[in-house]
Amino acid sequence: MLRPTEQLISCEVSRPTMPTHFHRPYIVAGTMLLIGLFSTSAWSACTKITAQSQLAAGDGTASAWAGSLDYNNGSLGLPGLIDLSTNANFQPDGTLLAAATSDFTTFALNTGYDPERVLFRCAAADVDQLFEMYATNGDNDYGGKNEDGLIAGNVPSGFATVVANVVIRLTNLSTGEYYSRLWKGRRLTGLDTDSTGRILVKAKNFSNLYTELFRINYIRAGAYNVASYAYAYTQPNAYIAFKGPGISGPVEGTDSVTNWPGWYGTWPASIGLYNYVTFRRTTICAVTNFTPTVILPRISVAELNNGASSSAEFNVDFQCQTGITSGVNAGAVAMGFLVPAANAAKAQTLGLINGSGGISHLVSDNYGAAGMANGVGIRIYRNNTPIYLLSKNVTQTGNNGGWYGIFQGAQEITGTVSGGNSYTENFRAELSKISGQTVTAGAVNAHAQVVIRVQ
Repeated sequence: MLRPTEQLISCEVSRPTMPTHFHRPYIVAGTMLLIGLFSTSAWSACTKITAQSQLAAGDGTASAWAGSLDYNNGSLGLPGLIDLSTNANFQPDGTLLAAATSDFTTFALNTGYDPERVLFRCAAADVDQLFEMYATNGDNDYGGKNEDGLIAGNVPSGFATVVANVVIRLTNLSTGEYYSRLWKGRRLTGLDTDSTGRILVKAKNFSNLYTELFRINYIRAGAYNVASYAYAYTQPNAYIAFKGPGISGPVEGTDSVTNWPGWYGTWPASIGLYNYVTFRRTTICAVTNFTPTVILPRISVAELNNGASSSAEFNVDFQCQTGITSGVNAGAVAMGFLVPAANAAKAQTLGLINGSGGISHLVSDNYGAAGMANGVGIRIYRNNTPIYLLSKNVTQTGNNGGWYGIFQGAQEITGTVSGGNSYTENFRAELSKISGQTVTAGAVNAHAQVVIRVQ
């Protein structure tokens, strides 16, 4: 009978209306109590922030946002082109095709979020009731309904995509948990406040993501099984929702097949492959084995300063399908050594990256930290010639970018396999002084990933 005014929706304190024909004292007393209750409830509700005018100076940025519409996803950081072998022997069941880490501010929206973008404002008293909820898109066969990786048996939490033989697995990097159809919750912490103490829920407060794509032998009916497919299927693979007082959100443990309260307006993230990845079925080469650890002999600072080096050899084994083309042009197969992002960033500060992104020296993990050697780096030699290393897994950057034709080295055939041959190739790792740097004693511990890709 007593209704709050419309201001209650926007979290403003308002007076409830009272029918004028009630005049008895006990009714008035009851009304006074209800006024207090309504005021508290109104102040506790969270508000979706959609305009800068809703914020005070210094609170952050704001603008209109629609929510988790089907086509709103941003980039997951995966390669733009992913190859599927036309021969399953070269990509066995459970082969990892690609993986990447991405920030919420990049993957959650196709235009990206400013980290300081305010999405919700809540009362200070609500600090323990604000949650990020996440789950796969459980009501769609090729979004996040079917755990085909489990059917295959070796990719748990891998869900069907619209591409035949491909499943996607998503990991919340704040909790370390895989996404599943069942909604999971994480309480938001470390939140900023405005000058009155109200909580500001910003884009920077939501979790980052680790994405993996696997090849499996199982094929779901209706999935695309064509030579090339630019991912045009708009259905997301997963969502991130917000839940707090006054904002309807998913209940932890419920199945996203039938439970999606709050969709889509107060869900800040669509997670998907749409518009960012192309899958290509082609002949390929694949790494089958490599020397896992290369131990370099000890060497003194004096020896390094006098131009000496320390080296050791290692092998890479691989297989190639019959008919592949070796080279660095489009459609050819090339090999490279991918440097971890942190090591590449350090190489950049040392001036070791050229204009094509190629890295001349692999520097140690934790370069510059106590106990680690400074002023030295590792060069990789192929055919007794130093090669550049990859700073990013981006194709068609040529030799200067770190790509070299798969058969550009002194590889040897070691056997035959169904549809192709097996090969081995010898490389050399050499530790030496970096020109212009001061050598200091310490340990060197570095790693790189062998990558073979169709360009």
